[in-house]
Amino acid sequence: MNYSGYVLAVLASVLWGLTYCLDERVLASLSVFKLYFLHCLCGVLVSAAILLVQGHSPGSLMRFDTSAASLPLVGLTLVTATAAALCILGSIQLLGAGTSAVLEISYPLFVALFSVLLFQGQLHSQVVIGGMFIFIGAAIIVLAG
Repeated sequence: MNYSGYVLAVLASVLWGLTYCLDERVLASLSVFKLYFLHCLCGVLVSAAILLVQGHSPGSLMRFDTSAASLPLVGLTLVTATAAALCILGSIQLLGAGTSAVLEISYPLFVALFSVLLFQGQLHSQVVIGGMFIFIGAAIIVLAG
Protein backbone atom coordinates (compact mmCIF):
# COMPACT_ATOMS: atom_id res chain seq x y z
CA MET A 1 0.00 0.00 0.00
CA ASN A 2 1.28 3.45 -0.93
CA TYR A 3 0.91 5.71 2.10
CA SER A 4 2.23 8.84 0.38
CA GLY A 5 -1.24 9.90 -0.77
CA TYR A 6 -2.62 9.55 2.75
CA VAL A 7 0.26 11.50 4.24
CA LEU A 8 -0.19 14.29 1.69
CA ALA A 9 -3.97 14.42 2.30
CA VAL A 10 -3.52 14.70 6.08
CA LEU A 11 -0.73 17.24 5.62
CA ALA A 12 -3.03 19.29 3.37
CA SER A 13 -5.70 19.17 6.08
CA VAL A 14 -3.24 20.37 8.72
CA LEU A 15 -1.95 23.14 6.45
CA TRP A 16 -5.47 24.26 5.49
CA GLY A 17 -6.36 24.43 9.18
CA LEU A 18 -3.39 26.68 9.81
CA THR A 19 -4.10 28.72 6.67
CA TYR A 20 -7.70 29.42 7.70
CA CYS A 21 -6.57 30.71 11.11
CA LEU A 22 -3.83 32.86 9.59
CA ASP A 23 -6.16 34.14 6.86
CA GLU A 24 -8.74 35.19 9.45
CA ARG A 25 -6.13 37.43 11.12
CA VAL A 26 -4.81 38.82 7.83
CA LEU A 27 -8.31 39.52 6.49
CA ALA A 28 -8.93 41.88 9.40
CA SER A 29 -6.71 44.39 7.60
CA LEU A 30 -6.44 43.17 4.00
CA SER A 31 -9.10 42.68 1.34
CA VAL A 32 -10.09 39.23 0.10
CA PHE A 33 -8.81 40.08 -3.38
CA LYS A 34 -5.41 41.32 -2.21
CA LEU A 35 -4.89 38.23 -0.06
CA TYR A 36 -5.97 35.95 -2.90
CA PHE A 37 -3.57 37.76 -5.23
CA LEU A 38 -0.75 37.15 -2.74
CA HIS A 39 -1.75 33.47 -2.39
CA CYS A 40 -1.64 33.11 -6.19
CA LEU A 41 1.64 34.99 -6.53
CA CYS A 42 3.25 32.73 -3.95
CA GLY A 43 1.83 29.68 -5.73
CA VAL A 44 3.28 30.82 -9.05
CA LEU A 45 6.71 31.48 -7.57
CA VAL A 46 6.87 28.19 -5.67
CA SER A 47 5.59 26.18 -8.65
CA ALA A 48 8.00 27.86 -11.05
CA ALA A 49 10.94 27.17 -8.72
CA ILE A 50 9.96 23.50 -8.39
CA LEU A 51 9.51 23.11 -12.15
CA LEU A 52 12.90 24.73 -12.77
CA VAL A 53 14.55 22.41 -10.23
CA GLN A 54 12.89 19.48 -12.04
CA GLY A 55 14.66 20.56 -15.21
CA HIS A 56 11.99 22.48 -17.08
CA SER A 57 13.35 25.48 -18.97
CA PRO A 58 11.97 28.93 -18.13
CA GLY A 59 10.35 29.09 -21.58
CA SER A 60 8.55 25.80 -21.02
CA LEU A 61 6.79 27.29 -18.01
CA MET A 62 4.60 29.31 -20.37
CA ARG A 63 3.76 26.40 -22.70
CA PHE A 64 0.95 24.08 -21.76
CA ASP A 65 0.56 20.60 -23.17
CA THR A 66 -3.21 20.39 -23.11
CA SER A 67 -5.13 18.99 -26.02
CA ALA A 68 -7.82 21.17 -27.56
CA ALA A 69 -10.47 18.80 -26.17
CA SER A 70 -9.32 19.25 -22.57
CA LEU A 71 -8.72 23.00 -22.78
CA PRO A 72 -12.34 23.88 -21.84
CA LEU A 73 -12.06 21.54 -18.85
CA VAL A 74 -8.81 23.22 -17.77
CA GLY A 75 -10.49 26.62 -18.08
CA LEU A 76 -13.52 25.47 -16.12
CA THR A 77 -11.44 24.09 -13.26
CA LEU A 78 -9.46 27.34 -13.09
CA VAL A 79 -12.67 29.37 -12.90
CA THR A 80 -14.27 27.12 -10.27
CA ALA A 81 -11.10 26.96 -8.15
CA THR A 82 -10.78 30.75 -8.26
CA ALA A 83 -14.43 31.26 -7.35
CA ALA A 84 -14.16 28.71 -4.52
CA ALA A 85 -11.02 30.36 -3.12
CA LEU A 86 -12.61 33.80 -3.20
CA CYS A 87 -15.79 32.45 -1.60
CA ILE A 88 -13.92 30.78 1.25
CA LEU A 89 -11.79 33.86 1.90
CA GLY A 90 -14.94 35.98 1.98
CA SER A 91 -16.57 33.49 4.31
CA ILE A 92 -13.55 33.49 6.63
CA GLN A 93 -13.66 37.29 6.71
CA LEU A 94 -17.40 37.39 7.45
CA LEU A 95 -17.90 34.32 9.67
CA GLY A 96 -14.47 33.54 11.06
CA ALA A 97 -12.18 30.61 10.36
CA GLY A 98 -13.98 28.07 12.56
CA THR A 99 -17.48 28.52 11.17
CA SER A 100 -16.22 28.75 7.59
CA ALA A 101 -14.19 25.57 7.96
CA VAL A 102 -17.12 23.65 9.43
CA LEU A 103 -19.38 24.65 6.53
CA GLU A 104 -16.76 24.19 3.83
CA ILE A 105 -15.84 20.72 5.04
CA SER A 106 -19.14 19.44 3.64
CA TYR A 107 -17.55 19.42 0.18
CA PRO A 108 -17.00 15.61 0.05
CA LEU A 109 -20.75 15.20 -0.45
CA PHE A 110 -20.57 17.55 -3.45
CA VAL A 111 -17.47 15.80 -4.82
CA ALA A 112 -19.40 12.53 -4.85
CA LEU A 113 -22.46 14.16 -6.39
CA PHE A 114 -20.57 15.96 -9.16
CA SER A 115 -18.51 12.86 -9.88
CA VAL A 116 -21.71 11.00 -10.68
CA LEU A 117 -23.46 13.84 -12.50
CA LEU A 118 -20.53 14.99 -14.63
CA PHE A 119 -18.34 11.93 -15.12
CA GLN A 120 -20.57 8.90 -14.55
CA GLY A 121 -18.68 8.04 -11.37
CA GLN A 122 -20.00 5.40 -9.04
CA LEU A 123 -21.78 6.50 -5.91
CA HIS A 124 -21.18 4.09 -3.07
CA SER A 125 -23.56 4.03 -0.13
CA GLN A 126 -20.69 4.57 2.34
CA VAL A 127 -19.78 7.81 0.57
CA VAL A 128 -23.37 9.05 0.63
CA ILE A 129 -23.84 8.16 4.29
CA GLY A 130 -20.47 9.64 5.28
CA GLY A 131 -21.12 12.78 3.28
CA MET A 132 -24.53 13.18 4.85
CA PHE A 133 -23.04 12.75 8.34
CA ILE A 134 -20.47 15.42 7.59
CA PHE A 135 -23.13 17.77 6.19
CA ILE A 136 -25.50 17.17 9.13
CA GLY A 137 -22.65 17.49 11.63
CA ALA A 138 -21.61 20.78 10.10
CA ALA A 139 -25.19 22.05 10.29
CA ILE A 140 -25.47 21.02 13.96
CA ILE A 141 -22.21 22.77 14.85
CA VAL A 142 -23.17 25.98 13.04
CA LEU A 143 -26.75 26.08 14.33
CA ALA A 144 -25.69 25.32 17.91
CA GLY A 145 -23.07 28.09 17.83
